[in-house]
Formats: sequence, C-alpha cells, structure tokens
Amino acid sequence: MNLRALRPLAPQTAAPIGTDPQTEAAATSSATPARLGYGSVQTSPFRLIAPYRPAHVPALAGGNSSRIGSLIRDGKLYLSLRDAVELAVENNLDVEVSRYDLLLADTDLLRASGGGNLRGVDTTIVQTAPGVGSITSPLLNTATTGTASPVTVQVTDLSQVTQTGNTTQQSLTQNGTNTYAAGPAIPLFDPQMTAEAGYLHRSDQTSLIADTTTTGTTTTGTTGTAGASPPVAFISTGVDYQQGFSFGGQLEAFVSNAPQVLYADSSQYNPFHAPSTSATFTQPLLRGRGRSVNLRFVRIAKLDARVSRLIFEQQLLETVYGISRLYYDLVSLGENIGVKEEALAAAQRLYDDDHAQVEEGTLAPIELTRVQALLSASRLDLIQARSEYRQQEVILREQVLRSLTDPAARFASIVPTDHIDVPQTAPALDVAALTADALNTRPDLAQAALQVQANEISAKATANAVKPLLNVYANVQTRGTSLVPYQTLGSTGTGQLQVPAALTQGGLRLSTIYQGGIQLNLPLRNRIAQADAARDAVQLRQSQGRTAKLENDVRQQVENASIALESAHQAYGAAVESRNYQQQLLQAEIDKFSVGASTNFLIVQDEAYLAQARSTEVAARSDYMKAQLSLDRALGDLLRKNGIALDDAIEGRLPAGGALPLQPMAPQR
Repeated sequence: MNLRALRPLAPQTAAPIGTDPQTEAAATSSATPARLGYGSVQTSPFRLIAPYRPAHVPALAGGNSSRIGSLIRDGKLYLSLRDAVELAVENNLDVEVSRYDLLLADTDLLRASGGGNLRGVDTTIVQTAPGVGSITSPLLNTATTGTASPVTVQVTDLSQVTQTGNTTQQSLTQNGTNTYAAGPAIPLFDPQMTAEAGYLHRSDQTSLIADTTTTGTTTTGTTGTAGASPPVAFISTGVDYQQGFSFGGQLEAFVSNAPQVLYADSSQYNPFHAPSTSATFTQPLLRGRGRSVNLRFVRIAKLDARVSRLIFEQQLLETVYGISRLYYDLVSLGENIGVKEEALAAAQRLYDDDHAQVEEGTLAPIELTRVQALLSASRLDLIQARSEYRQQEVILREQVLRSLTDPAARFASIVPTDHIDVPQTAPALDVAALTADALNTRPDLAQAALQVQANEISAKATANAVKPLLNVYANVQTRGTSLVPYQTLGSTGTGQLQVPAALTQGGLRLSTIYQGGIQLNLPLRNRIAQADAARDAVQLRQSQGRTAKLENDVRQQVENASIALESAHQAYGAAVESRNYQQQLLQAEIDKFSVGASTNFLIVQDEAYLAQARSTEVAARSDYMKAQLSLDRALGDLLRKNGIALDDAIEGRLPAGGALPLQPMAPQR
C-alpha cells in the first residue's frame, strides 16, 4: 500500500466548548411547552388554598397538527423534506416526550426552592429508526463487476425491516450509573406549621385533694366533695412553626396550653390561664454552614433546567437527522424503482425481439431461454424494489404522524417532491475550522459541561459533610418545671418537618427559661463520610473524563464526516462514469449483434450490468446526501439549516404559511 497517496490527518487545535451564542440562548431559553404543562404553580401562603391544590397536567394530545391536511391530495401525501421535518417537530412522539422533560426540570427547581432534594432529569435521547436503507439495496450496493451472472438476483429478507424500524435510545449522562451522596441536611425553606387540638375531660378523683388555694383560675365542672378533686374539662391546643434559611440557620417556635401533670398538689384546673411557649434558633458552624451548601440543590436544579433544554435541542437534531435520512432513502428507493422498471422494460424488449427471431428461425431457442431468465430476474428485482419503498413509507409515516388512526391523516402513499442533487465540484472543507464550530455549537457537548458543573457542586457538599456537626443554639421558653430538650431541626430533603415531642406538654409551675449552648457530634473515625467524599470526588473525575472523551468523539465525527463527504462525491462521479461506459458497451454490443459480430449472451449480460450500474449511481447519490447530513449532524447545525427556531419547537407549533425563513449561515469552510 502506498501511504504517500493518502491525505494526512487534519490537525486538531484546542477550542472552547459551548461558546456559540445560539447554543447559550438555547440553554437559557425561557420558552415552555404551555399546551402540555400545568401553568404557573401558586405557592404564596396569602393565596389561601392555592398552595394546596395539585397541578393539573392536560391529557396527551391525540391528533395530528393541521399542517398534514394541506399536503394530502387525491389520497396521496405530497411531501417535501421541509414538510417532513416540520411535521416531525409538531407530531413526533419522541420529540413530544422530550418536551415533558422540560416540565420535569421545572418541577425539580420548584422542589429545591422549598428545601427538597432533586428527583433528577432524563438525559436520554431517542434516535430515529434507520429504515430500509440500513439493510437493503440499493442503499447498500456492491460495485459493478464483470463476473456476476446476468440473471443472478440477491433476495432481501424484508421481514427484518420490522426490527430496523424501531428506535434506539442513547444516554447523554456523564455520571453513568453513579449517584452522589445526600450531603448535609437541607433547611426547610418553606415555612411549616403544625397545629393540634384535643378535648380532655377528667372525672373527679377521691384519692386526690383538691387545691382550693389556687387563685386566678376558673374551675370547670361540678365541685367535688371533701377529699376529692373536682372534674375538669377543657380543650388543649398547640401550634408549632419551623423555618430554615439559606445560610443554614433554623427557627422553631411553638405555643401550647396543655398541662403536663394533671394530678399534683398544685395542678391547674384551667390551663388556658398560662400557655407554654418556646422559641429556638440553631446555627451550624461547620457541617451545613453557608449558602453554597444549603442552596446546592437550587443551583443544580437551575443547571439541570439548562441541561434539559440542550438535551431537547439534541433530540430535535437527532429527529431532523433521522427524518432527513428516511426521506432521502425514500427518494432513492423511488429512483431505484424507476431503474428496475427501465431494466424490466429493456429485458421485455429484448425478449420480444428474440422471440420474433426464434419464430423466424434466425435465433436458437436456447437464447430465448437465456433472455427469459433475465426477464424473470428483472421482475423479481422490481418486486423487491417496490416492497422496500412501501416499507420505507410505513416507517416514515410513523415518524411524521402522532396518531396513525387520525381520519384527517389518511393517505395511500407518500410522494416525495424533493430530489437529490450532487454538486459538480467537491466541497472544500477546512476540518480544523469545522471542528471548532462543532465544539461551540453541539448541544450534547454543552450539556455535558453543565453536568460536570452540577457534579462539582454535589462533590463540594459531600466534602462539607465530612466536617463535625457543631451547632450553636439559643432557646427561650415560658413553662413549668419540665424543660424542652434541644433537638436538631431540618429534614432529609423531603420537605417534611419533625414534630417536636413536647408540642402538647405543659408544665407544673410557670417560669421563664433561657437555654443556650453548643451541640457537637464528633465521629471518632468518620469512615462513612470520608468514603462518600472520596467516592464523589472520584466520580467527578470520571464525569470529567467522559466529557473529555465526548469532545474527542466530536472531533473524530467531524473529521470522519468530512472524509465521507469527499469520498461520496468522488464515488458518485465514478458511478456516473461507470453507468455511461456501461451504456456505451451495451449499445456497442447491440450494434455488433445486428451485424452478427456478437452474441445474445453478451447483450443479456450487458443489460444486467447496466441495470446494476444505474442502481449503483442511485446509491452513490443517496450516499452523498447522507454524508452531507452526517456532517451537518456532527457540526450540530441541522436546526439552523432547516430554519427551526428552538422556542417554536418547544411550544410545538411552528409558524404557519409554508417554509420557515432560513437562519443566515456562515459559508462552509
């Protein structure tokens, strides 16, 4: 092999990731799929019952967009590539499912704002079915050779198209199957109030002596006899209030009128006289201190919201890419039907001519048998070509329609109105410049960098959890001889408060009590927290490695797509030349046969070779278009090339009135 004939690999230079203005605008877009969602959630406590109403999400829409009706004429769907892409953006269920992920990211941000942990966002995308073109000819076609039998036909197992028509999922997560530790407890940012009320009745007890010296109280019930305490009946109530703050401090206050001891020498018959109150404020000094730790879920949720939008954009890119491939495969399959029809017509003409010569006695009957074999083989080729086209129609129809049973979207066949044009001159590609564009534009790479930022926040919180628990607290209460023990407040990220054990416990004699102190929780070996911190630090490095690998993949994809495009253009030129030469050879054999200088066998052979050369030309034209699509996909600019605005795609309603205006594009380098 002469390696000097091969072009050298393109140089790779460092380039920033995700700096394209449109990529940044996509990540920070405020557009929402309003027709799918629940609208704004009312959480203000001043809206009475609004915070206690569950969100209502509309049912999944079952019909197709109205655009489909204008494209159906005489029972056929006349479809351009632009029409197919717009129908897919509006109706494709993979895109619709991805729209719901935007709403899920919003719910996570709402949950984190209240002090809850995160439930996560979906980082998977669905790649469009490859269609018939992945396993059948002419889209995968061998080069024309002079050794094949003129009547040999390759039979394709079309039953496998069922599997080929299925979509596949790709995960864009940079964490693999790993999860990060919970970290320090999150304060309750949403204030929580707990109230209790109960009825208590105490019958008279002869074993106790009633206290008749208590003043300032009102006795309820009937006065008992000497040596017995009178009956008591009252309603006990208690209210507890808790709230956390972003710097880590937490406040708890409660009031209760319930006595702790109902039978004693100075029991209060009327506990409403002096209710017990308590207020406690706790501030972490080490673990759980600071806004960076306590607002970590809010910051991660905001990053996840940006990630979800970039993943939605990537889903759109994959859908547009897949629809474009399916569409141009359908175009090529239709062209191949024309090729097979021409080959069958040529074989039929040759048969008619030979049949006439056999009847006249100027041609041996065996030559007619040879042509009959060619005619049968050509007919089988045409049958398979038509079957492949019909199956490709079925696959494309599923991708552009939401409901296959919609009466307004019934059509018998799809007629593609666009064709594949290959330019005369090969495109000049600057791989280094294209790679820099891809690194700035690709949404999957931009969202991977955001995932790494979220992982850094989680790893810092886990490192904070290694510190000892050192809290300072202050408490003031008015109650009796029974004190309220200090307890750690906060939640595990579920938003559920811990009801104080002493909520309905009163005291014997009223007093004002002040408490304050320091709580220290010092694990002497701390192996669990250290293991979590070490694991999360390692996982962070793993996610950084996966992102670096993704960057390398992008560079490789751009260069390979560039090579494929250049090769496809050259292959198409060679296929056209081969078809022209094969046609000239056939005509030469026909001319020679007319003067007795050739044989019928050579004509039959050249007819078969010409049919294969035409199919190869169709395949080469299709390969060039798919190579162009692969390069556009690697660059991440398919949406801009198709004039699709991300905000319109999020809403699911593209502008009416035909084609969208194309965004200004920089010339290909």
